[in-house]
Amino acid sequence: MLVAIDSFFLITSNGRLCIYLHASHASMFFVSLCAQEWAKGSLEETVQNAIKTWEMELSHKARLGDFKSVSPGKFTLSVNGGRALTGEETLAMGSYNALLAGPILPVTGAYDAKAETFESSHDLFRSAFPRGFAWEVVKVYSGPPVIAFKFRHWGHMEGPYKGHAPTGDRIEFYGVAVLKVDEQLRAEDVEVFYDPGELLAGLIKGAKEEEADGEAAALAGRLKEAATLSASSADTQQQACPFRGSGKQE
Repeated sequence: MLVAIDSFFLITSNGRLCIYLHASHASMFFVSLCAQEWAKGSLEETVQNAIKTWEMELSHKARLGDFKSVSPGKFTLSVNGGRALTGEETLAMGSYNALLAGPILPVTGAYDAKAETFESSHDLFRSAFPRGFAWEVVKVYSGPPVIAFKFRHWGHMEGPYKGHAPTGDRIEFYGVAVLKVDEQLRAEDVEVFYDPGELLAGLIKGAKEEEADGEAAALAGRLKEAATLSASSADTQQQACPFRGSGKQE
């Protein structure tokens, strides 16, 4: 049974009450499920479905206790060798902030995880990728209980990002992850390795809005100047007209 209440959904599952975040978040996730289809029952399909469930829950469920994809009290996430975040820390930050918390990014102006909230980070990427930001498993190197795999994330930048105009380009990045799971394939420890520059470079490729405004203002100034010069030239020509006052005197 699905019941809409203000900005979130309440969904009963096996008699338990699960709290989901905004409906728009869930709809965006399902729109983005255009990943590669693996053979039914294959290790690749199993891993891909498990990670998609984890990613969906991390982005859209409000309570860690409602997660079915992680082992209660054991889940941690680390990115590019950084400090391992607990499940509660990851949930509070949001997936984008957790994955983009590197110390170098704020200096570039491309992203500052400390300046973004769970909501604002999702708004940024939902705006940049209005048709969704898809995810898929590319290759699985080992099976449970320690799953190592290569993944791809991609989408078309058809919306603005932090003041940068949309380019329409496909933006994608690849990464490798190591996922330790229990007997029920619930995640206990996740390590992700990837280059954030592959994602952010494409997002800040478009012109900044203020740059576009500046160019428009400069163009308007040039047009005004041209109009002024044209009017001035016309007046000069009128005053120098050789036929003015040359009529035959009676």
